Amino acid sequence: MTNQLTSEDNSKISRLVSMLKGSNKEYVISQIITVIFFVVFAIADALISIKNNLYGDAVVISIICLIQSFTILVFRNKNIKYLNPKNIFFITCVALFCMCRFSGFSAGSVLYYFPACMVYFASTVFTNSKKRFRHFIGVTLAFTAASLINYFFLHQQNLLPLENGLKAYRLFSAIVLTAILVKNLFVLQSYLQKTDSRNEYHQALFQSYLDAYIVFNQETKEITDYNKRMLSLFDLPKEVELKKLYINQLMMRYLADDSANMELMMDHVPDNWHGEASFNTHNKVKFYSYVKSVVFFRDGNKYQILSIRDITSMKEAERELKIYKESVEKAGRAKARFLSSMSHELRTPLNGIIGTSNLIKSEPNLPEAIEQHIDVLLYSSEHMLGIINEILDFSKIDAGKLELKKQTFNVQECINNLAGTFTTQFKNKDLQLIIDQSADIEHIYVNSDEIKLTQVLVNLLSNALKFTLHGNVTLGVKLISTIEKNVTIQFEVKDTGIGIPPEKQAEIFQGFSQVHDADLSRRFGGTGLGLTISEKLVGLFGGKLEVESELGTGSRFHFTITFETTKKTLPAIEQLTTPKVHIDIRGIKILVVEDNEINAKILKSFLKKWEVQIKEAGNGVHALEVLKYHRFDLILMDLEMPEMDGYTAIKIIRQTDTTTPILAFTASLLENMDAFLAEAGFNGYVLKPYRPAELRAKIEMFAPHRKIEYSS
Repeated sequence: MTNQLTSEDNSKISRLVSMLKGSNKEYVISQIITVIFFVVFAIADALISIKNNLYGDAVVISIICLIQSFTILVFRNKNIKYLNPKNIFFITCVALFCMCRFSGFSAGSVLYYFPACMVYFASTVFTNSKKRFRHFIGVTLAFTAASLINYFFLHQQNLLPLENGLKAYRLFSAIVLTAILVKNLFVLQSYLQKTDSRNEYHQALFQSYLDAYIVFNQETKEITDYNKRMLSLFDLPKEVELKKLYINQLMMRYLADDSANMELMMDHVPDNWHGEASFNTHNKVKFYSYVKSVVFFRDGNKYQILSIRDITSMKEAERELKIYKESVEKAGRAKARFLSSMSHELRTPLNGIIGTSNLIKSEPNLPEAIEQHIDVLLYSSEHMLGIINEILDFSKIDAGKLELKKQTFNVQECINNLAGTFTTQFKNKDLQLIIDQSADIEHIYVNSDEIKLTQVLVNLLSNALKFTLHGNVTLGVKLISTIEKNVTIQFEVKDTGIGIPPEKQAEIFQGFSQVHDADLSRRFGGTGLGLTISEKLVGLFGGKLEVESELGTGSRFHFTITFETTKKTLPAIEQLTTPKVHIDIRGIKILVVEDNEINAKILKSFLKKWEVQIKEAGNGVHALEVLKYHRFDLILMDLEMPEMDGYTAIKIIRQTDTTTPILAFTASLLENMDAFLAEAGFNGYVLKPYRPAELRAKIEMFAPHRKIEYSS
């Protein structure tokens, strides 16, 4: 991706270029003064010459002075064709020779050779400093020859008295102009010494950069400069001279075939641009680079600097990071598949245990001892199921894949329903459960995840119940504020239990941690995940779970959540789980597609008790055969089956039948289960192990309504 540099960057670049180009106030002033004197003396000489009827002198001297003034101002510009010190000196000498030839030596015009020589020296001292002595000898010989030639013509001319005054003036002019030019030459020499020092400093900086730099003329594309890093980065031999190349040739030779921004780099790099490109070195080793383009002007020409930074190591790090990320994601998917498989394998036998226990408990006239044994069996099974659910929830939270599902619910009803589920447990332990709710939350309906909020409070109440031996547990709900469509509520669970040591309170929310000593941990048990899961869930709501505790006195867990308020609606879950009137399901036809014999047997036992007509199928293939000859009010289909699984079977069924309700009957706990199964074509699901009441509620929801209804 390419981007333009900011105005601040351009300003910095302009200042840098100006600094590199260099300037000297004293030298500029000296140049201006010199030019002024040349112009003044040229005008004065022209007026005197005209007064003495020497019109040729007036024209020629004026032209010579103007040429010399112009030379002083522009001598540093080497790119002006034909305008160099040698040509200027030659033109001046020819003009002076012609003038002396016609005006005569007595007019003193030959004296202007002195300032002409000084102009020449001043304009060549920098550009040809190594040949300065040779130039001095050459100009001296030329000056001597011109003087002798003019002197030769002296005896052939008639001297005019008026010329003596003009000669005196020109002698004075030559001395003054020569002195000024000598002064200018000294200033120039001082300026050049400073410039050389500054250039050496900038050249040292230029060569020390870690980035490769290459400078080229943007119009001609000719490379004008580069630094040493350019040679080392491209592994160029010492004999290679880049200044003999054009920038397009360099790109054609070294730009990689699969380079990013290849067309742009080959055609025309925009002004003040930056982006990525890849190159091949002289030894055909590929490297990745970050290229930056900067434009500057010098001597009327537009130049472009390309800085090339080697980012191969960064690219390799990105590639390794990508590979690592893919491996982590692959490991995460494998972990998810493992947990799903383990969930299925653990829930399937639990379904048999819980289902059989519920079947036995539903039998009439059970001996009291048998009923107690069944209660122990159900409690143990439910406890094991809770541990499995906690591990799966922790895995989802750890993977960052647990999300809130919003629905409308009443906070007070949520708390009351939650308290009702704990009544028996607190009664059995002879503890008091106190519900302390603000009266003003009675009519507050919020749009949030009731199930996860309930899960947090269940974990906190279960924790308080476990570690409280006598006294009470308080579930507090307090309205903090109501602002427009938002309401802030504080929740707290306070107990009179054994408490938590101060030094252990920082570890309370760490996964699989037990903050009490080994004896207490073995006594109370647990995975140590309940509080960790609760803390993460509260974080999803935008709150923070905090603890206050004193050893031997009790603990207080509290958090504050801001909810979005909404109007009262009747949640679908309420219709499913707490029906006021049971729907008569006697006589409806259900197809049970289940490969596990134990699960199928338990399911059929419950359905027969409810007088439901049943057909069985052991897998998807068998189910398709049955559906060819029978129609059903509802289909309960397992997902994991041999020969043909539930996903494949429902895909085929939905091609011809889109109306028959089909419920997934599964022990696998999937991510985004509702959306995933709905997309596959299922109308809902029953998660194994299930409670009989939950199964019946699902059947009543999806089976056709009967005319005969009876109260529960």
